[in-house]
Amino acid sequence: MEISEFANSEVLEFYKILPFNFKGSVEDSVKSIRESNPDRLYPGIAKFLGSGISVLEVGCGVGWLSNSISYLYNSSVVGIDFNPIAIERAQNVARALNINTEFIAQDLFLYEPKHLFDVVISFGVFHHTNNCEYGVRLCCEKFVRPGGHVIIGLYHKYGRQPFLDHFNEMRKRGVTEKEMFQKYRLLHSSIQDETQLYSWFRDQVINPHETQHTLKEMFPILKSSGMELVGTSINHFQRIDSVDYLFEEEEKYRDIALQKLNENRYFPGFFIFIARKKN
Repeated sequence: MEISEFANSEVLEFYKILPFNFKGSVEDSVKSIRESNPDRLYPGIAKFLGSGISVLEVGCGVGWLSNSISYLYNSSVVGIDFNPIAIERAQNVARALNINTEFIAQDLFLYEPKHLFDVVISFGVFHHTNNCEYGVRLCCEKFVRPGGHVIIGLYHKYGRQPFLDHFNEMRKRGVTEKEMFQKYRLLHSSIQDETQLYSWFRDQVINPHETQHTLKEMFPILKSSGMELVGTSINHFQRIDSVDYLFEEEEKYRDIALQKLNENRYFPGFFIFIARKKN
């Protein structure tokens, strides 16, 4: 498969070893999707999904979200990812669920959709590429139809740093990867599947490349791409009365992250924004 200059080849090789959110078996993945509560799939996005809605997930990985949307909402879903190993697992889960999610092993920067989509989703992907801004622009300018929505999740500049600092300090003290994994297990105790937990640990702690961002940084990109900001996790997807207020609120993420870390509670420093493409 051809890889663009913006796709990070080191990240690809890293995820080939163990894709993110990879469960121990296909059956376990199927069970988790069948038992999912559709209202809790992801806060803020359920209202954009439903029968007849076309969805593109950019960087779908093992397909948990794509298959969940297809299974729970009967939407028409395409998932793309540059990792063929992740795509194979996603396809196997879709077959086991007897759903028609389409998965394509494809570099997102080289992807040319056959049609524009009602909803374009990308969670935790662009900050592992060599050009996060361009990835966001592609979603806004090339993938979503006028009147449609993009829903993007990225690591947050302020909210992510305490987590990174904590594990970097452990490395400086000579703490082993095994010991760091035990610390991560304590923080992220809600994950019971051992393979899945280790995939999260690798993704969060020893990933070879990531960047961090803010809504303030993303906002002019959205505006110049003909998008209107309509929702964000920073204010819990409530009505947006002032973007300046959101910019002030996101600066508090560092304090929140420090508090969670002190309480031994998992906080990845992740934020989501939703934007509508103007007609």
